[in-house]
Amino acid sequence: MYQIAVVVPVWNGRSILGRCLEAIEQQTIPREAFQIIVVDNASTDGTAEIARAFPGVLVLEEPTPGSYAARNRALAHVEAPITAFTDADCVPAPDWLERILEAAAANPGFGVLAGRIDLFDEGEQEGIVFGDYERLFSFPQAHAARGNCATANWASETELLRRLGGFDASLKSGGDRQMALRIKQSGHPLVYVPAMIVRHPVRANRAELVRKRKRLSGGRWDRTRRSLRLPRVLAVTAVDTVRRLRRAAISPGLSLGRRLAVMKLTLELAGVATAEFLYLAAGRKAARD
Repeated sequence: MYQIAVVVPVWNGRSILGRCLEAIEQQTIPREAFQIIVVDNASTDGTAEIARAFPGVLVLEEPTPGSYAARNRALAHVEAPITAFTDADCVPAPDWLERILEAAAANPGFGVLAGRIDLFDEGEQEGIVFGDYERLFSFPQAHAARGNCATANWASETELLRRLGGFDASLKSGGDRQMALRIKQSGHPLVYVPAMIVRHPVRANRAELVRKRKRLSGGRWDRTRRSLRLPRVLAVTAVDTVRRLRRAAISPGLSLGRRLAVMKLTLELAGVATAEFLYLAAGRKAARD
């Protein structure tokens, strides 16, 4: 039996998947100790061909849109006691799986091991403010105990995930936090493990950050109960915006000009979220993850 399985959901990721799989193949533990499962989530760009070019990689198909549906599909085929998740655009460190196994042994009964996500620049940036914004606010894995566990760098016991019914496949975004909180409520701790490192590209332009904010807003909308849904999500957005503005204002690593630029972008993206909530209230479906 494998010691650990790695699950990578992917949608139209032909240009990025190979880099991720190469990094997984180069792990410091023996190749026979881990299983790799790629779930093609109805791609239209030949993504599955890239995955099949890697010997020993199990390639599955999941037609239901959404990465959580894809991850659930993989769980039925995992042959290891621990399942690790990462994303197709990520690059795990060579000792990623080794560190997961060490952390699992050191934390018996764990619910989620949430690793560090390091952001890196990929290609030419449209503006420095976008990288500043991402580094300030994306992937707060250090607060894993609160449910901030991103599936870009996540490990859990396979049986626990199955027993809880997997992720909520109806969600397009935010299902990782929801699943983490369900795991916590079941009595299993959420543990931040900084030695578990995965690298993730920075969203280096306005269009990518707008798409991300719309997607996250859709996830929040779907997770919020229907009673007074619109005022609830707008209130949460207002509180979150104030917190981000304060964090940007006092960030010691940025010049005054860069802090002001981040604050301006924060307000712009809050406007994007507000508009998205209004569209969703009018009947539009949430964007997929």
